[in-house]
Amino acid sequence: MTSRERVIAAINRKPADRSPMDFGGTLMSVCLPEFLEDMRKVLGYPLPDDRDEDGGWVDEAIQRYLDVDLRLVPGTIPKAVLKNIDHDEYERRLQTRKYVRMADRSIVTHAVRTEFPLRGKSYEDIRDNFRENVPRTPPDSHFDWYIKTAKQYRNDGYATTFWVSSGIFEAGCWIRGYDDICMDMAVDESVAHLIFERFMDARLEWINTIVPPLAPYIDIFCFGDDLAMQSGPFMSPDMYRKMIMPYQAPMYSLVKKLAPDSYVFHHSCGSVYKLIPLLAEMGVSVLNPTQISAVDMAPEKLKGYGGVCYHGGIDLQDVLPHFPPDDVRREAERVMGIMAPGYICAPCHSLPEDVPVENILAMFKANRAIK
Repeated sequence: MTSRERVIAAINRKPADRSPMDFGGTLMSVCLPEFLEDMRKVLGYPLPDDRDEDGGWVDEAIQRYLDVDLRLVPGTIPKAVLKNIDHDEYERRLQTRKYVRMADRSIVTHAVRTEFPLRGKSYEDIRDNFRENVPRTPPDSHFDWYIKTAKQYRNDGYATTFWVSSGIFEAGCWIRGYDDICMDMAVDESVAHLIFERFMDARLEWINTIVPPLAPYIDIFCFGDDLAMQSGPFMSPDMYRKMIMPYQAPMYSLVKKLAPDSYVFHHSCGSVYKLIPLLAEMGVSVLNPTQISAVDMAPEKLKGYGGVCYHGGIDLQDVLPHFPPDDVRREAERVMGIMAPGYICAPCHSLPEDVPVENILAMFKANRAIK
């Protein structure tokens, strides 16, 4: 089987020749640039011409070395590529992107969210003054690059992914604050509905822009919305159905209408177990990151549950940063043995810099044969 055939079999919970594995094939299975820097040093690989020193898009050479089955087409095109296809955007990115320096590294990475613009605002103020911005429509040169990159991956036999958007609930948390938006949902529903509707409208417009030209070339369109904590969802299933699904469901339905041969991927950290059937009801086919250390998320409990394919599942809180390499390999084999078919093995989220490179190398030496 090709990698793409293997991934599609897993999504449809059908047997394959082996369990598919992923590292860097989705935006939620990449890694901090500090980790990539360390991996290049261990493997003796230089920085590729089409990658950025401060970027998390995993090198093709590394993915081939690890025998990874998925490939990400990055919506945020690396500066190393932009320099040649869109010099104005390249210059803008150089001027506007802000970073926080991590530890004593020469690389600087991600910004930290500290402000919540709608915190404390009234319904009337939000109604009259808040509109969620729709991302700027990419120029033709960007679409040409997306399609060229996806075609090459498809020709090489890989499944392709594209990140579409963050979600509805977490976007409300980011703009209003976690405490405020949760209180809105409980005692002032009109405010929460207004905020979620504005986010949905912008995302629907963006889906109509970005999905149709990519639909023939992308196997999995990815979204993220963190709906849970380590101990369980932020809300009951009843509240989720009432407050969030009316705004998520149209997004996923539109993707399926525009790209009927593609699949919807949903990312949510934490113990999302109680919401999984509702996600599947909306058309989610792949659920990430399968945080097995959270309540109710043990592989034995998830296997065959909810009608989705699970992606991730190799613990990032204890196993990958702290276990010896041989134990990491055995854990990957254990989880694959329980979850497959219907499972894509990957680290349980994007990798921080404290994961030893040797542990990722060990993970991908696991026996992938489905028993």
